Amino acid sequence: MELIKKTLDVHEASGWFLIQNALRYWNEDIEDDETGEITTVERNEVLCGKGTCLNDITISLLAENGVKAVKVSNIPLLGTQEKNLNLWETVLKVRSNKRKSQKSYFVSADCPADAEVFISEYFEVNIEATFEVIKVNKLKYGKVIKMYETERDEYEADGKWHVKWYCCQIYAMFDENSETGNACTRNVLIQATSFEKAIEAIKLVNGRSEYESIYNTFKIVQELNIVDVFMPDEDVSFYSDNEISE
Repeated sequence: MELIKKTLDVHEASGWFLIQNALRYWNEDIEDDETGEITTVERNEVLCGKGTCLNDITISLLAENGVKAVKVSNIPLLGTQEKNLNLWETVLKVRSNKRKSQKSYFVSADCPADAEVFISEYFEVNIEATFEVIKVNKLKYGKVIKMYETERDEYEADGKWHVKWYCCQIYAMFDENSETGNACTRNVLIQATSFEKAIEAIKLVNGRSEYESIYNTFKIVQELNIVDVFMPDEDVSFYSDNEISE
């Protein structure tokens, strides 16, 4: 049987199965015993669980509690995909003007399917070419560092410099994020105009004294063959090339 998913008005969903829990929401006022200040907190409870087959009784229950629309499927779904914001490498085969090439972009997304959808829509809107997404790989980077966009555009427009992406692998004798504090290796994704500038930018962003000590060692600095990195600005550390020591 072909799986069908859709969103329906709750009154039209008889015989369909809930894709996710249907919840009832309400506000509750809580008074602080010391200050008397009233804080309003939103509460919720499950009315019908995921996989419930909707009938007249469950539909009436949902409607009475303000549920107007539900996400449903034609067969019950058992598994739940775990989604966490990660960085993904998306590799595409691109055909334009009878030329073929392979391009790689890094995309921040909840899952590989979302990464593929994002890069596909980006190409459809911005690139006049025929393309095929051939690979989506999960990446492990502890930090992403970019040059300020206006500065990068000025560099590339001037033609003197070409901004590239580098992977810097750093060995740390102590891991502050670990309960044991054991040594670890961290990967940093950094945008810079050279190997030397990539290292200096990491020192600038993370603290020069920390990275000029015996406790942190640069093991590998590798240029990456990627076109661009797409992720929210709030997840990126920015720097100015003008602040880097020559």
